[in-house]
Amino acid sequence: MIARSCGHRIAASALGVIVNGRSLIPILIATSVSCCSPPLALAEGSFLQPNTSATTTRHIILRPDESRFRMLPVTNYVNTAFDTAQVSGAFSQDDYWENHGRVLDRLADPINSIEDDGGWDHLVSQELLSSHVLPNLTLHLLGNGYDFRALAEWFDEHDVPFPYLCAFVTSYAGYLGNEAVEVSNPEIDATDNIADLYFFNLLGNLLFLSDTVTDVVHNDLEFRNWPGQPVFDVRHNEILNASNNYLLRPRMFGDKVRPFLYFGLHYFAGLSVSLQSEESLSLGVGLAAVDPFADSILDTVRASGGIYWDDDDRLLASMIFNGTDDSIVRVNLYPDVFRFQTVDLGVFLGAAGDGVPTFGIAIEKLLTLGVS
Repeated sequence: MIARSCGHRIAASALGVIVNGRSLIPILIATSVSCCSPPLALAEGSFLQPNTSATTTRHIILRPDESRFRMLPVTNYVNTAFDTAQVSGAFSQDDYWENHGRVLDRLADPINSIEDDGGWDHLVSQELLSSHVLPNLTLHLLGNGYDFRALAEWFDEHDVPFPYLCAFVTSYAGYLGNEAVEVSNPEIDATDNIADLYFFNLLGNLLFLSDTVTDVVHNDLEFRNWPGQPVFDVRHNEILNASNNYLLRPRMFGDKVRPFLYFGLHYFAGLSVSLQSEESLSLGVGLAAVDPFADSILDTVRASGGIYWDDDDRLLASMIFNGTDDSIVRVNLYPDVFRFQTVDLGVFLGAAGDGVPTFGIAIEKLLTLGVS
């Protein structure tokens, strides 16, 4: 994943089916997300009525009343698949569906793919014995595993049979899209795809089958995902504002002030301060990935920072300065800040270094339009 690729530079500074008809790939990916989802009307209505039937899945992460969970399989797919696209200087959304075929070709014959791209020594040294291992563990294993468990709880809440299987398929569909965006850059070799999807993602999913692991990560470490609000840019036919952003806020020193660690394609450290009621204000400074393949390590990142306002872990608003793209500031207002009863409405605004604005509106997490 690019988070791994970018994370490497920041730290230092099965799916084996060949689809001959590449036009079938969008259908397969869409099916992998939608086949496990109940009808949209049921999904929108049932989140207000928690499932009271017996369940074998303990719900630890899921909070059905939060806007970010209401259409989780769809929003998780988009945020995961297009997370890397926010580093627009290094990756492209062009040929998105065709690039799925390239990734599948590599995954279908992993042994030869590894040998063609440096061999086993290269894979081990790059993915396990270098600074790559930090983002591999924190993002592919921990972040992906956490999202996988949240998906399983969502499917169980909506009475979908085999919730863990549906979560596995949905999770891998998103990460297959993520790898498809990554291979738009020729610097990404097969060992990256194989290590991500065959090892770290799989291990993360298996770990979060455990209630104990999930409980420790979610409740003791206060691990969360504050995802982006993806919108479709009607002028350039691209997805904007998609991201998975993970944070740790353990209550090491009580409830008033907590350490704040934020990572994804931004790596921030700072403090989270309690405000009135259950609200908190978090401030972090650090680095944003801008070009993981630049010749100079200083050119791979730039100084960045963010401010986040939440209410009992519900992200209400965020502001990021000097992010992963060419924006100097980007503001997101999330649906939980508006609290409309009949519609989920989110807004994002951004300004590039040359003054060009970007804005978007997300309605019900399904109709999402943006302009840049």
